[in-house]
This record gives sequence, structure tokens and C-alpha cells, in this order.
Amino acid sequence: MFSFQSIGSGSSGNSYYLHTDAGALLIDAGIAERRFRKQTHQYGMSIGKVAAVLVTHHHIDHIRALGILSQKDGLPVYMTEETKKGIFLNRHITKKPRLESITTIYKGNTFRLLDMDITPFGVPHDSRDNSGFLICRGSVRLCIVTDCGHWTDEIERYVSQATHLVLESNYDPDMLASGPYPLILQDRIRNGNGHLSNPQAAEVIARHCQHLKMIWLCHLSEQNNTPSLALDSAMRALGDGLTTIVALDREKPSKQFDLEELTLF
Repeated sequence: MFSFQSIGSGSSGNSYYLHTDAGALLIDAGIAERRFRKQTHQYGMSIGKVAAVLVTHHHIDHIRALGILSQKDGLPVYMTEETKKGIFLNRHITKKPRLESITTIYKGNTFRLLDMDITPFGVPHDSRDNSGFLICRGSVRLCIVTDCGHWTDEIERYVSQATHLVLESNYDPDMLASGPYPLILQDRIRNGNGHLSNPQAAEVIARHCQHLKMIWLCHLSEQNNTPSLALDSAMRALGDGLTTIVALDREKPSKQFDLEELTLF
């Protein structure tokens, strides 16, 4: 068994739960502790089974509960050296993970946790560093790309290997341009080091839908996007392809997806 479940996906907090027969992993821990514990318990996820937390980058919506999970729950934490520096230099992050709990990871170097082989890779964003992950178990190859300012050849190589993809579809360009954000924030989002738009995500889907069984659209903006707009854009790119596409909720956990049942292989 190899399952994927979103705990939350958006600017109010990001975290994903992977579960196999050997245990569980978290990708990011950006949800406030009380909400995090309530929702994981309510939706059948066990923190006691979590072997480690993989961290994409140091922005607060990806690490809000990380220090608590490291200090109180004793969870090991895996991140790049630059992400660790970003966390410890940020004075707004009051609870830091224990230094002894941190394992440094290196982009392009595969390591094994539980029964999964994990390869981090670079994703451009306006953080000190940002990692995507290719997580493999048997014939399932899950790729996670979030907070992505622009697409690169490196990301393309890893997504080309995937059977399942978690892909940012952050904003609708028209909603962003006419919405409440000041111009300086709009420019930060769309300047190539911010976030992927619906049309940019759709371009990725059009290139890769033939080898992807499932795509989850993640990190949708509350102010500058809607699930229907993101899905409409993605489905147009899909055409007659058989890939299933789901827009992840910003606040509410998703159902548990059995990746082995969904895989093409």
C-alpha cells in the first residue's frame, strides 16, 4: 500500500501525508499545530506513524509546525543546508527544529526513507532555497512541484519520470491583475521566482498527461484563483487524455488516494 493525502494546500498552510506499509512521511508542516493535530486525527492520519518530515523551503506556510513536531514529537527533519539557514535566520520563526533532528539532503542525490527512494531537485522560488521531490516505491513515482516561479529543464527531467504529480496552479492571471493585491505583490508572484499560474500549469499537463495517471493541483490562491478556474484550465490542456485531475482544498484534508490502484503500471 502506498497512499497520498493532502492535509492542506495554500497560503494558510501546506502539508502532505504519504503512507506505506512501513510507515508515513510528511512533506512540509506549514499548518498551525492545533489545526494540524485535529485534522490529522479526524481524517485518519497518525502522527505516531510518521518517520520524518521532508521540507521544500523555509517560508512559514510550509514550516509553521515544523519546530513543534521536531521538539515535542521528536520527528527527524530532512532539508537542504540553505533551507536550514533560512529557517534559523528568520526571526519570525520562533520555534526552530532541533539541530540534532536535521539531516541535510542534496539535490540530485537519492536517499531512502522507510521503503521509499527520494530524490530532491531544484525548484526556483523567492526563498533561500526550494526543493521538489521525486518519491518512488515500486512502480509508483510521485513527483511534487510547488512554489515554482518558472519551469526548468531540471524539473522537466523529474516530472518526465513520474506516474503521479502534485503540481502548483497558484493563480489566474486575470484575477491577479484585477484583484486586491498591490502591484509590487503581483509582480512578486508572476516575476519568475514566485508561483505558477493556471496557464503555466496547463502547459506542463499538456506535455506530460500521457504518462501521468493522476495530477493534484496544489497551492491555489484564495484571492487570485478558484478551483473551477484551475480545473478548467487543466482539463482543456488534458484534451482526450485519461489522467485524473483533482484541485486540492486549501483548508480541508483530501481523501486518501491509493497510488498503487491508480498507477498505470
